[in-house]
Parts: sequence; C-alpha cells; structure tokens
Amino acid sequence: EDVMKLLLIENPENNDILVPPEGTGPEAIKNGSVLVFLPGLGEIRALTERLRGSRQFGDSNRFDIIPMHSTLSPTDQRRAFSKSKQGCQKIILSTNICETSVTIPDVVCVIDSGLGREIRQNKRSSTSALVLDWCSKASAKQRAGRAGRVQPGVACKLYSSNTANRTMYDQAMPELQRVPLEEVCLSILAGGLANNCMDFLQQAPQPPSEDSVKAALKLLEEVGAIEPIEQYSGVGSRQSSQEQHKLTPLGCHLARIPVHVRLGKMLIFGALFKCLDKILTVAASLSCKSPFSTYVDNAQQAAAAHRQFAHPTSDFLTICNVWDAYQDAWSESESTGRRFCDKNFLSRAALMEIGDMRRQFLDLLSQIGFVSKTKKPLTKGQNGKGRSTFLPDYNINGTKEEVVDSVICAGLYPNVAHAIKQATGVPALWHRNERVYFHSSSVNHKKVDLASDWVVFHEKFETNRVSVSATSLVKPFALLLFGSSVVVKHTERKVIVDEWIELKVAARTGVMFRELRDQVAHFLLSMIEDAGDSAQIGTTMIDGIVKLLTNE
Repeated sequence: EDVMKLLLIENPENNDILVPPEGTGPEAIKNGSVLVFLPGLGEIRALTERLRGSRQFGDSNRFDIIPMHSTLSPTDQRRAFSKSKQGCQKIILSTNICETSVTIPDVVCVIDSGLGREIRQNKRSSTSALVLDWCSKASAKQRAGRAGRVQPGVACKLYSSNTANRTMYDQAMPELQRVPLEEVCLSILAGGLANNCMDFLQQAPQPPSEDSVKAALKLLEEVGAIEPIEQYSGVGSRQSSQEQHKLTPLGCHLARIPVHVRLGKMLIFGALFKCLDKILTVAASLSCKSPFSTYVDNAQQAAAAHRQFAHPTSDFLTICNVWDAYQDAWSESESTGRRFCDKNFLSRAALMEIGDMRRQFLDLLSQIGFVSKTKKPLTKGQNGKGRSTFLPDYNINGTKEEVVDSVICAGLYPNVAHAIKQATGVPALWHRNERVYFHSSSVNHKKVDLASDWVVFHEKFETNRVSVSATSLVKPFALLLFGSSVVVKHTERKVIVDEWIELKVAARTGVMFRELRDQVAHFLLSMIEDAGDSAQIGTTMIDGIVKLLTNE
C-alpha cells in the first residue's frame, strides 16, 4: 500500500526511488494499470480489503481494485482485461498466473513482492504443501516484463539486490524433483503409459531421484491405490513383481482427482460413509494454515479462547467445531464473522481458505460421481442454526464420531500409533518400533486415561524428541477395515494388521472384516462403470459397516 501511495498518489516526480525509463513519466504511470505480484490468494484478499478500506484507495471512482487468481470465476478474471472508466485506474492483485499465462496490455507498472508458493513434499506427513519462498530470477524477470508490453513501463521490486543475488535461484527447480510423485505415478498407470513407473520416469530430461519414486510407490501401496502385478514363473507358481504395478479400484478413482492420495481417499470414503461435511472440513484444514492464530502479547487469553472449541479426543473434530462456530457467526453477517474471529483469536484468512478448499473438494467429488449434482445443499437457516449444511443426504452419519474418526483413519493410515498403559503417568505411545509423543498442541497431550489404545495422526516430526501432531483416538474396528494386510490367527484369537498392529478379536470377526474390505473394493470397482446405480446398491453394505463401527 505504501509503495502504491508513493507511485500513484504522492508526486512521483519528486522522489528518487524510482527511475522510470524514457517516456514513462508520472502521467503515464497514473494512466495505465498497476499489476502487483503476491504469493497467494490469502495475501490477495488481505491487500484487497486493506486497499478498499483505505482513505486513499477506497474511492471506486479513482481506483478499481481487481483480484486475479486461478480459483476466481471467469467473470471476475475478465475484469482485469476490460477498459477502466475515465479517470479510474486499475490495480490488479495477482499471483504468478499473470507471470506467463496471460498478458494485460495496459499494464505500465509492476510491483513485485518477489514471493511465490510452490508445491513441495512435506516429508513429515508424506503429503504435498504449498510453501512460501522467493521466486527464481527467471520468474522475477518475467514479472518485470509484464510492464510496458505495448507502451513504456516500470517495475518496482520489493526486495534487495542482495536477496536476488544470494537467495534466488537462477531457474525454478524442476517439478519432478520437488513434488510428491504419487499423482504422477497414478497418471502413468491410469493412462496405460507403463506398468513400471521407475523406468518410465528415469527417461525424463530431468528425472526424479529413485528414492522419491520408491517412496511414492510405497505410499500408494499403503493407501491401497496400487498393487504389484502377479507374474507366473513356472508351472502353477506365481510371484508379485516389485517393479510393475496396476491400479486398484480405489486407485482408478484417485487418479481422476488432482489432490494428494491421502486426502482423496478420505474424501471418497467421506462421501461413501455419509459424513461428508466434517470430512470436507478436515481435508481442507490439512491443506491450509491453522486457524488458531499465535499471539505473543495475549498468549494465555488466546489459549483460553481456543480451548472452548476443543474436542475431548480429536484435534480434527476440534477444527470442525471452529469451522461450524465461524459459519454460524458469518451467516448472521460478515461483520459478525469478523468479530467472532477477533474475539476468539482466530485467523479469518485461514478460515476463508478452508472454505475455498471445501468448495473445491466438493466439486471434485461431483465430477467423479461420488456426489450427485442434483442434490442441492441446504440454504442458510434451514438447519436451525443459520448455518448452511452441505448435501444432507451425504451427512446422515455426520454426528456419529466413530464413523468420522474411521474415515479420517482411512485417509491417514498407516499414520497410527499404539498407546500402551503405564503403571503411572500417561500412556506410552509407539509407532511400530519407535517411541513417539503427543505434541503439546494436541488435545490428547498429557492425558492419563485414553478412551482407545489406538491413535491416528497427521504428522510425525522430530525436535528434542519425536512428536505426532493433529491426532485422534480411533477404535480397533477402523483399523480392521481400513488398515493394510490382515492376517487372522485362528488359534490365538487375534488379528495382525500390517504386520505390527495386534488386535484381540474373535477370528470370525477378522474374517468378516476381511470380506467387508473385499466388498468395498468391489463396490468401488462397480462405481467406475455406473456411479449412479452403484450408489444405491452399496447403501446396504455401508449401513451395515456403520453399525459395526458405532456398536463396537
């Protein structure tokens, strides 16, 4: 805002910060459009609100503030290309979508933050994340070149030459070398390009590391999206290939939606098990910043405000409580929503981002046939609280927390830990053979009595000790249904899941859940061919599983 004041409102001819090229005087800058490069939608929204609310830029007769982002509607995006009315200057706030994809002819001034967001692998959670970082020198040059495409222009860079020379890379890192490869491998298999993803990807001009490909294939197997191709070797014998894979029915669906496979699986099962509203919120929250703002001056007051939303056993359902309360406040008025966030020390930008992700996820589920477009969401006020409820037919089980926790487990598995009771103190938490601890931010931190011996978590990371964050207690039946391989020990009356999760249940129960897993896979396969009819056929099966999960 201060830079634009200097350029557009103060007398630019009286300052020596900018030295515009010949032919680009103060009037040229004032008559053309200004393009501001920002890292993401959150920053665009924040600056849009600030400018529209300011005394200098709030006059719509003088300035037209236009957000530009790939998620905005085509109608909103077209405003950036239209001619402004006489005496009104366009100020376009954009991400790197305007870097190379589009050209706005009347831009004479570029203000570049030098920042951008790139998809990179989050090794702690085996997911992808949008990471804020400096753009490359090549990108900075492209941004500067947006000014003066058809007339002389000027670029103002909001970073030092020292940052450009010492911090910025010459070129952006190739995508195959910085992003998780699960979606890439799914696309290779779904498109029939190859059965051996490793060999196929090594043919790329700048191939990913073998470790990255192996990690992606391992995760896809754990999620249940792919399986090794069985090959026959000799008469009557067969063995699984470790290099060649094929899609499972679940993998066929996951290959059609551009989200991380963990979140995709969670969303699909959220629709199938009819607890979609909460699962949309959980999946969106795992893709966005936390709405819990951190305050140094009012830390105790903020912590007390945050505790009122805490769920007894689940950090994921805590976020759902926050989202629902925010929606109740926002549905009254936008100003009520703002006051709610301020009062409770919550980030409104993060909550708005969660809302955007919810809508995007819902659209994706509709595109692949798991949500019917003919079933309309309720409008505000129809649920008795003033809050809009998405698709009531897909939320019949939304209040059954065992079902919601089980679906979360389906998406995050194998991120599971075993809580072993101690003689004194809190239970000892183990992930396979590794001792882990609840992070201090978890609602389960320091609890002595846990309602279940099993915990599902989002991330595992190491500081002074290995901690797990974003946790929820989960019942054993969820592990039986959504875990990896199941081995039934008939004589010992126990079931082993994924070679380490030992559950004391009757052998017939283990066999029943193994059959239910096969039925779910068959159901997903049938939905590939006819989503509408299959949804009706699968209702009885899903209802039966829900009864097992809730009456354990």
